[in-house]
Amino acid sequence: MNWRETPMLRLLLPTILGVGLARILPYWKLGLGLALVGIIALGFSRYRKWAFRFRWLPGAIITVVFTGLGLVLTVLHDTRSYAHHFQNQLREDHPAVLMGTVTEVVPAGQRLKVTLRTTATSDTTGHARPSAGKVLAYLDRPLPDASLVPGDRIMVRGKVQSVAPPLNPDQFDYRKYLAARDIHHQVFADTNWVRLEHQPGLMSVAGHLRTKALEILKQYLPTPNEYAVGAALTMGYKSALTEEIENAYANTGAMHVLAVSGLHVGLVQLILMWLLGRVPLRQPLWKIVKTGLIIAGIWAFALLTGAAPSVLRASTMFSFLAVGLALQRTTNVYNTLAASALVLLATNPNLLYHVGFQLSYLAVLGIVYFQPRIYSLWHIENRIGDYLWQLSAVSLAAQLGTLPISLYYFHQFPLYFVLSGLIVVPAAGLILSLTLLLLAFHSVPVLGALIAKVLYGLIYLVNAGIFVIQQLPGGLLEGIWMGPAGAWGLYALLVGLVLGHRTRQFRWVLGSLLLGALLAGGYAWEKWVSSQQQSVVIYQVYKHTAVDVFHGNQITQITSPAMKEDRLAFACEAHRWRRRASVDTLLSPRQSAKVDAAAGQKGYWQLGETRLLVLEDTAQLTGTGSFRVDAVVLSQSPKVRLAKVLERINTSCFIADGSNPPWRAAGWSEEAKALGLAFYYTAQTGAVTLENGIIESWIKNPVE
Repeated sequence: MNWRETPMLRLLLPTILGVGLARILPYWKLGLGLALVGIIALGFSRYRKWAFRFRWLPGAIITVVFTGLGLVLTVLHDTRSYAHHFQNQLREDHPAVLMGTVTEVVPAGQRLKVTLRTTATSDTTGHARPSAGKVLAYLDRPLPDASLVPGDRIMVRGKVQSVAPPLNPDQFDYRKYLAARDIHHQVFADTNWVRLEHQPGLMSVAGHLRTKALEILKQYLPTPNEYAVGAALTMGYKSALTEEIENAYANTGAMHVLAVSGLHVGLVQLILMWLLGRVPLRQPLWKIVKTGLIIAGIWAFALLTGAAPSVLRASTMFSFLAVGLALQRTTNVYNTLAASALVLLATNPNLLYHVGFQLSYLAVLGIVYFQPRIYSLWHIENRIGDYLWQLSAVSLAAQLGTLPISLYYFHQFPLYFVLSGLIVVPAAGLILSLTLLLLAFHSVPVLGALIAKVLYGLIYLVNAGIFVIQQLPGGLLEGIWMGPAGAWGLYALLVGLVLGHRTRQFRWVLGSLLLGALLAGGYAWEKWVSSQQQSVVIYQVYKHTAVDVFHGNQITQITSPAMKEDRLAFACEAHRWRRRASVDTLLSPRQSAKVDAAAGQKGYWQLGETRLLVLEDTAQLTGTGSFRVDAVVLSQSPKVRLAKVLERINTSCFIADGSNPPWRAAGWSEEAKALGLAFYYTAQTGAVTLENGIIESWIKNPVE
């Protein structure tokens, strides 16, 4: 790659730096100052001739300019910096009324999860004031078939709360996920909401058309799995995906096909180019009109499918390609990718922190660079074999580009991704084409039914193939924990190998080998540390008790008998992976048991060097004498006073887990303060860890 051929990449990199600095230095004045100083210096540089030894200075000035612009754009995009943001007008956890426009609606069980862009707010005084900012509103559906669409104006009433951080270590951070979308607050309005009016707009029209398209698909794809895959693959609608189908596609490495991306946008562009190429016009004006229609069609498809980051990236890139084709110029694909990323980040800098945005660009970069080189390794004369090898090379290249970041985010690696790619990649184009035909001709009696049957059969066969691959033994490596340093290290290793191959200089290969040895050494050290660990973790799980006893690389798990496996996994799994330990024994809180790391009877537990009482009932306090424990875990809301517990138990710490209601925990908290005891409520402090005689909560300074 020649730097002179990729000027947009040279502008993109400092912009990304500025976006990253905004999280460390959230001061827009600093960024604006950097940008202004750079622009002024750049202006002066145009009127003088730089000495050869200062030839780097104009480039450095441009870097400063775009770094400052990236910082400024990021800070200004955060609506909390606006004086009229609703958080500056309302009191936390106090009743309020918010009015605004719906921008996104996602069904969530019996509720609707609605993204609301506020326009006015009022507190208990009833005085409405103009406001800005987005809030996540949870609304009950008044009727089974009632819903909302983007563009609806609604009024909701409830307590506005900051989005809570994760309450368990290494758990998925939903607060960070929403912050990347400029959402920092939520309101549980339940039935306290009303629809005011509908304001038609571009997104609302697209949302209405999308709803109509989904209704047609649901009519002609009657079975749940086929409808879910068809809706996700063609319309970007994932709410219908069942856990069964999600696991099947994720475990086989085919989940990316259910996210509308460059494959779909490229196909739409080819269809439009073919259709418009049939028009017998050759005037220069028609070339401009045709290019405009192609770009309009691409962006119409992007809006129709929900405008996800992967679709925005692909639509922007293919728009640049369409202009390049119209001008009959050969474009550098890296420059085009960089230009599309720069445009998107200028529109919304927070896209940089969207996982889909990162995976999308890294996958395309991997395909562009590695696919030709992988494909050239094996020449197959048979046309079918050659086509299958091309598809396999694409899958391998995409995985190579996204492997480190995939391990960082998802901690798993599907081994049969090549097999699934041979099924889903060619099928995706056919499914999208047939869906477009169905939407166009569904009202034609015979033709519509015929297209629907072919579409249904194709999706059925694809799902069947994915389920077969999922059943193959050893298809998924799970529990691969990797932190940010490991992901960056793997990418640095990959870049070193690429540079060594391109420059034919062994120093790059040597550097990669040394870095690989360093990463392997770090992994070995972490494995050794985990083999020596001895600790107890009390997790926060709503209405349940969950305790992990870590003894080396094994876990003795003490949980409520009625605990569902998926809820436990959501709370505990990532932390277990980070500690590189797995469950070998499963016990209930009051079970009598004796294993290597735990001995218990009637809720009294000796867990390594730690003693616990899991108190569920006052009957556990009968008897004489005093029993010393490091902490008492209050479980299942026992009707007990702490002073009464101290008559039988010698302890200085009480922990109320998620099985207790907030009002009872609040009473215990006040009593603990009066008695001078340490008290933790996991619904506020997060999980509590007991290790080496030290008791520590996951959230250090909880807001009560």
